[in-house]
Parts: sequence; structure tokens; C-alpha cells
Amino acid sequence: MSLSIFAAAQAAPQREGLVCDGARLTFSALAQRVRARSGQFRALGIRPLQPRPVALVVDGSLTMFECLHLCLELGVPILPLHPRLTRAEREHLLSASLAHCVIDPSTLEPAPQTPDRGWHFALVPEEQPLAYVPSSGSTGRPKLVELSRRAFLALCRADSERVPPRPDDRALLCLPLSHVGGLSLVLRALSQRRCCVAFRAHSGGLLASASQLAECLIEEKISLLSLVPAVLARLLREAPEIATQAPLRAILLGGQACSAELFSAARERAFPVLTSYGLTEACSQVSTLAFPPPVMPPLKQGVVGVGFPLPGVEIRLVDGVIQVRGPSLFSGYLGQSPPFESDGFFKTGDRGEFDPELGLFVFGRESELIISGGENVDPSEVEHALLACEGVEAALVFGVPDPEFGERVAAALELRAGATWDEHASFAALDQRLASYKQPRAVCFFDALPRLPSGKLDRTQIRGLAAQRLRPVMRGPRAKI
Repeated sequence: MSLSIFAAAQAAPQREGLVCDGARLTFSALAQRVRARSGQFRALGIRPLQPRPVALVVDGSLTMFECLHLCLELGVPILPLHPRLTRAEREHLLSASLAHCVIDPSTLEPAPQTPDRGWHFALVPEEQPLAYVPSSGSTGRPKLVELSRRAFLALCRADSERVPPRPDDRALLCLPLSHVGGLSLVLRALSQRRCCVAFRAHSGGLLASASQLAECLIEEKISLLSLVPAVLARLLREAPEIATQAPLRAILLGGQACSAELFSAARERAFPVLTSYGLTEACSQVSTLAFPPPVMPPLKQGVVGVGFPLPGVEIRLVDGVIQVRGPSLFSGYLGQSPPFESDGFFKTGDRGEFDPELGLFVFGRESELIISGGENVDPSEVEHALLACEGVEAALVFGVPDPEFGERVAAALELRAGATWDEHASFAALDQRLASYKQPRAVCFFDALPRLPSGKLDRTQIRGLAAQRLRPVMRGPRAKI
């Protein structure tokens, strides 16, 4: 198993390797285009195995894929830059990484027709950094997560054991390459010599492109797919027929907890959902449901479990917080002291529970736990209960200061088109699922809740915007705890 387009071209030269921008390229044809870019890289002063990363604007174009693969061949680490970063965000990442240069694929000249022979491509050591991926930034400015080739190769091997590959597999890339979920999908496809189909959402984003995404799944005969729950829910509502028309074998669902209602709705439509838990620091996957997907999922607190750790990955819980150890773990945060325990475990900051028979359950970030009147409130549990209320499209739950209870539970809601909020009926439904102290005491509404490029809700932005919109719910004074 390797992360080399040249090796893929030797092993399966005529197999389709990439579909992008209307082009269909075999591994051999893609390898020729990658080699042809070498002269442009030399002109930028890029050298094999150099330690400083190349900042690559990951716009999803064919030119971008050529540059990405060339960096892999040269052993040059990449710093993936989302195209929509602000100038300040980009400059922070460039400064923190000491990037050698910035490559914007949209500004590059077409590659020469004649393959460049000026470089001899040597074997790249496995401990060489492959990428510096920005963290989500939930604790402030994003940190740069150093991920080695060794870590990604370990992830690729473990993934192939959890979901055994087939020669005709075709993987759809619809997650942003600036996040580890998108990058790992490309690398898994490369290591297993299967086709990667790049899907570009229109200007409204992935959620607004559900119909086009469904058409692509069918037309491109996609068998493997990675999504966040919000996109899966939109697919189920707007294009449920794809389950019978697309040859899907596995839908890797991650990014946030999956509710029992969403999982059941997906299985009713024969969607092969594998709930998964991962993080940037572990190359995207830590634990995933067993394949083939179960009909009835493991369940706790209304949240679907994520199965057992991938082969080679170890987990433990310390004071309810998940810790991880294994070969797919990152090398550290660039410019910071090692963040590992003395025995090599990494504290994720995610709260969870491990059941020897059912596997791992993840309940959200330790920092997001709401403590109201001495009671612990899990935001994800409340969010799933709100999503089951009539007309609710999306929900984000958080704590706000309260002089009596320390914190009170608040919710930002997005309603479906044409729906209205029936407070009496909604809280009657919540009474059946949640104790009184877990229920929101203040709500606000958005036409569309802000989201990250991955489709996940932008928690930081929503909390800032919600501060001026919250209003108390009309349920009388809260009972003392």
C-alpha cells in the first residue's frame, strides 16, 4: 500500500483514477499530468523532502489534484487552504506554518504537454510530514496538526480492514479538502487504487446541492461516500430514491453524533450507514460501526453508537473523556510541546462512554457540557430531541450565564421552509424525551444557521449571533432543582 500516483499508474494503468472538471483520467494519464507540473514546482524553488510546507488552495479543480499528487511524490508537506478563507485567516496559517509558498491552482498556467524529466522521485520516508491540517479552532485560533505519511498509511490500512475494498469501488469526494475528512478520502482512494469522483457543490453549498449530489451518485455509480448527518438528512428528504439506483456499499457518517431517528430513516431507505467517530489528530477515523451496516444500531441517550475502534487503534476513558492511541495518531501541533500522556495516549476533549458489547458512544465536547443548577446537560441529547420536533431543520444547543442556576439551556433553531414553531406542541414532545432541567429556557430562530464548509454547524458564529436574539420560552418559571 502506498500514497503514490506513480505506483498506482504502474499497478493499474488503465483503471479510472479521477473524475474531475468533466475529465476522466486513468491512473496512467493522471500520473503523466502530475509529472508535467514538475517544472512549475522547480521554478517556485520547491525541492523534494523540503521541511517547509507548500500552502495549496484546495479549490477541488483538476489542477489542484495535480499539485496535490506532485507534493505527495516529492514528500513535500502541504498546508491546505480553503478558498473562502479571509485574508486574516490565511495570513495566520501562512505565518504559523512558515509556508514556503502559496499555490493557487486558478492562477497556474496549463501544464506542458511534454512530461518533465528533470526530477528523480525518491522513496519518501514514512515519518515525513504529509500535511499540516488546521484544527477546527474550537479553543481559539486553529492549531496546525502535523500528520505524517505513516499516520495516513495506518489509517488507510485500518479502513480497508473495516470496509474491505472491491476493484470496482468508486468513492465520491464532496467534503472540503481543507478538512481531514476530505483529504483522507482522497488518500484512501489512492492507496486502494480506486476511482475518486470530485463533486463540486454550487454556490449555495453542499446542503443546497442535495439533488445534484444524488444525480452524481447515480451517474457515477458511487459505492463509497462520506457525509455529515445534516447532508444525509437533506438527501433522505429531497432524493430518497438514490438508494435503489446508486450502488452504495457504505456511507461513512461522521462529524457529529447521529440521532436514532436519522439512522432509522436511512436504514428504511436501505442507505448503508456506518456511523463513525474521528478527529483531525487521528487522520479522521478512530471508531466505526462494523460492516455491513446493522439494521438496528447501538443506542444510548438518543445517540447512535460508533462501534469499535479501527484495527490498531486503542481508546480509553478517563473521567468520561475519550483518549486515543495508535499508529494513525498525529505527530503533534506545529510549534507546540507534545500533547500526549506519558504512555502515548492523546486526550481528545470529547465526552463518551464505552460499552464492551455495544462499543463507543460520543456525547460531544467536554467544553460544551452545560452545568445548570448542578445538573449536567449534554447539548447533543437536547439537539436530537429538538430535531424530532415538527418543522425543525437544524438545532444548536448551548449554555448561557444565569445568576441563579449558573447556566441555562438555550437553543438556536432553523425551521424548514414553510414551517412554524408551535411552542406548546414542541415542548409537549420534549416532555416525553427530556427531563425539565435539560429543556431550553431560551430560543432564537435563523432563516439558515451558519455552517462550516464541511456542513457542520458553526458553533462559534451561531453563539455570537444568537446572543442578541434569544427570548425566553413561555412555560412559566423554572422549578427549583
